[in-house]
Amino acid sequence: MKAPDLTSGVGRLQDAMKTLKLRWDETKEVWTDVRRADFEAEYIEPLEPQVRMTLDRVRRLALVFNQAYQECT
Repeated sequence: MKAPDLTSGVGRLQDAMKTLKLRWDETKEVWTDVRRADFEAEYIEPLEPQVRMTLDRVRRLALVFNQAYQECT
């Protein structure tokens, strides 16, 4: 039995967030009305703290999994 690998998921989520930020910055250059600001406030801005919190929790979970794996082998 092998310890679960959560680090690849962490990396993919980090990459996805970076890509989203880049694409959103590009989008803001051409989408300049009030609806864009509303969309950003409702959907884009809350994502970063949620993703940071998720990444932190997944990292802690990975430590727990690794410790449990080591104790069981």
